[in-house]
Amino acid sequence: MRQQSLLLPGPAALIAVVLAAWLGTSPLKNFDLFFHLAGGRFLLEHGFTRVDPFSITGTAGWVPHEWGFGVACMALIRWLGAAGPGLFIATLVVVNVLLLWSALGRAAPEGKRGLLALAVFTAILLVHAPTWITERPYHLGHLLFTVAVVSVQSWRAGNTRILWLFPFLGVLWANLHGSWPLGPALLGGTALGMAWDSAGDRPKALRGLAFALAAFLAAGLGPDGANIYLYPFQHSLLPSTQNIVEWRPLDLDLRSSWAYLALFGAALFVMGGASSRRMAILLPALVLGVAAIKVQRHAPFAAVLMALAILEHSGRAPSGEAVKRPWQQWDGAVSRWSARAQGALWPALVLGVLVVIHALNPLPVEQGVRRSLIPMGALEELRRLPPGKVLNPFVIGGAISFFAGPDYKVFIDSRNDPFPLSIHEDYTRLLWGEPGWEEALARYAPNYLLWNTTNPGNILLDHLRAQGGWREVTRDGNYVLWVQERATATEGP
Repeated sequence: MRQQSLLLPGPAALIAVVLAAWLGTSPLKNFDLFFHLAGGRFLLEHGFTRVDPFSITGTAGWVPHEWGFGVACMALIRWLGAAGPGLFIATLVVVNVLLLWSALGRAAPEGKRGLLALAVFTAILLVHAPTWITERPYHLGHLLFTVAVVSVQSWRAGNTRILWLFPFLGVLWANLHGSWPLGPALLGGTALGMAWDSAGDRPKALRGLAFALAAFLAAGLGPDGANIYLYPFQHSLLPSTQNIVEWRPLDLDLRSSWAYLALFGAALFVMGGASSRRMAILLPALVLGVAAIKVQRHAPFAAVLMALAILEHSGRAPSGEAVKRPWQQWDGAVSRWSARAQGALWPALVLGVLVVIHALNPLPVEQGVRRSLIPMGALEELRRLPPGKVLNPFVIGGAISFFAGPDYKVFIDSRNDPFPLSIHEDYTRLLWGEPGWEEALARYAPNYLLWNTTNPGNILLDHLRAQGGWREVTRDGNYVLWVQERATATEGP
């Protein structure tokens, strides 16, 4: 019987197998990955510095708050080649999927993961799905949030020793992803909810609040020190941050947003019909749930809490014989399947095989990127030219820093916060040809232009053609690489 349970994949394991194969074999394609790789390589070679090594315009200083992700990816590239970051992301997503299924089992009545558990699990995955295809550190944030959720569940069930995990989690999380305040907030919100639920739990809640504070303070044990405490809030208030899609309100053009709203609505409906309400889960779920409507970046985290709130407050079976009987039959079948299946072996096997394949034959990173998105031809041409300053679009800056190197100083990149408001304003002028674009260009005085040819990028290109003094080196998909020749043309005795 035990052998059968180890080999039989449950719902989460089946999904994890597909994700392991898909993500583990996908080429590198996210622009943000490359500034993390550039930063990770620089840290491994030179250590931390307060001076931005990639741009002379990044005068706000350089502290890579998510430095652990870049260092880990660079270490994996040296071992597995271009497949390293993709396999890392695949592993994080797979572990998170399996752990989420376990968390739902803890929240479900009597631990039975039936149709309702499967439904909310599907909704969580739909909310998370848009993030899967990108190689970014928020996968670490998602996984560590789930670890915090499972730890809080264990604490609520009576395991007081699990609280000692939170200070260590605070240190680790703060050096991997900017979502780290959610760990202390989850524990603190749960503790306040417990005190609300029962006066007898108030001493226990006080202990939880103390460890939540310890987890928050432990985040300062990193290269940024005490500055890390205000960084997430300062970053969210930057005017430039408001232009980033994921920091905007929930986008109703996305299916993932509707999946989230369905979870939110279902949680309110179930909570309204529950005979008793547990604020220990409802308080953090509702606070983060509302925050996710305002800032869609929070939706994958809030979706987990919404699903748990639904399961903890569920109790009513569908009424009517036409629905009730089939529901009970299918619910029982899914519950028995979930209880017997321990098939995490299969996604682990898929990942293990991929690791062995790439460890034996690692590909250079240049051969492992999706060239339809990353202009490798233009980047390779740039690397053959003497070091200098590069005028570039926001998204491509990290790729320039990684593939060409830090001697090619980018104007801006998607790290966002190292660049003062004046640089973001100059970038907008250059991008849209607004008044003052010529002065912005003269202030930076670039040697090279690596720019997008599609609208609105064509606006600057048209202006520079009319102005003269530039020579096209190469054209690669939607990008062109130009060299500044004006200084040479105007030189005289």
